[in-house]
Parts: sequence; structure tokens; C-alpha cells
Amino acid sequence: QADNVLLEYEYALELKARGLVEILPVFVGEKVASGLHQQFAGFAKLQDFPDAPHCHPTSLHKDQCTVRQTLQRLFQLQGIHLLNSEDMTQIGLVAAEALKKLQKVHDETDA
Repeated sequence: QADNVLLEYEYALELKARGLVEILPVFVGEKVASGLHQQFAGFAKLQDFPDAPHCHPTSLHKDQCTVRQTLQRLFQLQGIHLLNSEDMTQIGLVAAEALKKLQKVHDETDA
């Protein structure tokens, strides 16, 4: 089945591969029955995703990459974990700090 979110992942990963963008996933946890918050538990196991090409008409990788391979590339990226949606106000601060670290690594590799 065609999936627009998967399509967005494909395009973002392609832009990253070309060095045009950085991707910083933000994983938001949820409140559980006890009232406490738990960290984002992740997506389904990678092997649960189709090992077949994405059938979206504008997919970049129809014949070159499977859904599972695209998600595997995405899951390899370092992300930010927030415990709950109330932490969303902190995303700007956390993202800014992460971008500083990325810039430092980038600068060191260019030197």
C-alpha cells in the first residue's frame, strides 16, 4: 500500500545522502495507565516491514530499495527522546544543542 509518510522518509534520506540536509528524529513517549511516562518504545520489529519495493507512484526507490531497507536506514539515525508531548516545548532547545554538536563534528571532519 502506498504510504505518504514512508515517501517523506525516502525523500529526506535522499537529501541527507546528497549532503543537503541533516535529519534529527524526535521520539515522543506516552503516558501509561499508572500515570507515569514511558520512553518511546520504537516501531515494530524491522522484519515486520515489507521486504518489497514501496508502491507509491512517486517513490524514489521503486526498483532499488525495499520498505524494510528504507526504514533500516532511518532507524540508524541518532534521535532525541522526549518522555511526553509536554516536553515538546523543549524541542527547540534540545534540537539547537544537537545541531551545535553536529556542526562541531562536521567542522572537525572538514579540518
